[in-house]
Amino acid sequence: MTSRGNAMLQRLTPPACTTLVLAAVLLICLKIVGYGYVPGGDARRHTARAFTGKPFRDIVVMKPFYTVDQSIGWETLLRVIQRATGCSLDALMGFSVFFLLAILLAAPMVFLRRPEAWLAAVLGQLIAIPELPERWTQGRPFLLTETLLICLLFAWRRDGNARPSPAQLALTFAAFTLSVWMHGAWYLWLLPLGAFCLARRWRAAAWLAGCWLAGTIVGAALTGHPVAFLAEQIQMAHAIRAEHLPARLLVGEFQPHEGEFASVTILAGVYVWTLARRGKSPGLARDPVFWMLFGGWALGFIADRFWADWGLPAGLVWMALQFDDGFVVFWPANATSRVLACGAIAVPLFLDATNNLHERYTASLHDIYLDAAAPELQGWLPGPGGIFYSAQMSFFYNTLYRNPRGDWKYILGFEPALMPDDDLQIFRRIQLSNFASAAYEPWARKLRPIDRLEIEASSRPNLPELEWKRAAGGDLWLGRLPAAARPESKQKG
Repeated sequence: MTSRGNAMLQRLTPPACTTLVLAAVLLICLKIVGYGYVPGGDARRHTARAFTGKPFRDIVVMKPFYTVDQSIGWETLLRVIQRATGCSLDALMGFSVFFLLAILLAAPMVFLRRPEAWLAAVLGQLIAIPELPERWTQGRPFLLTETLLICLLFAWRRDGNARPSPAQLALTFAAFTLSVWMHGAWYLWLLPLGAFCLARRWRAAAWLAGCWLAGTIVGAALTGHPVAFLAEQIQMAHAIRAEHLPARLLVGEFQPHEGEFASVTILAGVYVWTLARRGKSPGLARDPVFWMLFGGWALGFIADRFWADWGLPAGLVWMALQFDDGFVVFWPANATSRVLACGAIAVPLFLDATNNLHERYTASLHDIYLDAAAPELQGWLPGPGGIFYSAQMSFFYNTLYRNPRGDWKYILGFEPALMPDDDLQIFRRIQLSNFASAAYEPWARKLRPIDRLEIEASSRPNLPELEWKRAAGGDLWLGRLPAAARPESKQKG
């Protein structure tokens, strides 16, 4: 090849690499959404709420202190998009999954000289944690907070004690405001502030604390009920931790992890590689990213969310920075071999993130939903103002998702600790009995003519005082009071 051809090829290499890594991110997101994937859990309630103007206190029976929805900003955004486009539930869910995954995978690249270094770090942790794509495709606003945390760590870790620029302060304030308004959980931002203090980065910690305080106040103000919003989340955290329960009864992210051996092993391997390449330690004691990583890992023995949402993102930042330094040495910016290296990272990442391992992206296609419009269910769903009693959180998510405008409430919603105390005790007894029919008896006695009881069982529940119907072609049973006790039956008579 002529010298002119070599020069042109070298000029094209950097944009080609950037295009390649961005294309990998785009294709990953499109492939996952293309499965028709509908994540379970909170994404369903957030999406459903875009189709109804009711706050969750009018959808779920809860303790009196819950008055302001914790992810009100995210749900407001979804509602604006739905009204502007007229899109369906599933289309809006697809947007949630695509948008939040795309910014998580793409936004951190702007802080690196080699954007492929970020993808290399992601690939390493996907190998260590095969279920990580399922966490990152949940379509929930915690992913926005996770992305903002990653960007904050990149932006602030190398500033030493220098005074941050006005632009950096403004963007950091905006990030805190957006996180608080969109996601809530404002108090969890104390974790990275603590990491900067442990690294003795006092000036940076002080500036960050000021941005966090201002962002929290403004983000809470955007909800329209700032004091109640801030206080309520502390009350929620206390209610969740006040119960002393076996770990198996907690939702997944509140269960402790078991040490994350594979993930820690990869991080240790990158540390040894960095030590061998540099000939000296990377100075972890003064690195807030390390303390964020270590703190999230240690607190993960209390609840895995500390690791999954706070420690692991810091681990990705730290790995990406080590790879970024190494790649600069191994491949000059315009070296053609760099394109091959990008491909060697992007292709396995795409294949790993998008394969349908254990039906992780298609299992939702088999979910059972109740449809209020189905003729066979007429009279079997709660009447206006009625309550759906159920001990399955998945039932709440699925039924609300398919019937967002249903004129009834759910006794169990997105967090058991929010249930009224007597119903919470009944729910825990049902769990401890392994969902035996007899444990539902207190709820059966509470039923009004407009209420319904849902039980998942392979055969008719042993509660003969109720009428039962097997619904939706599965092991889902709906119970109601006998016909003589229902108003519609008396009217017919």
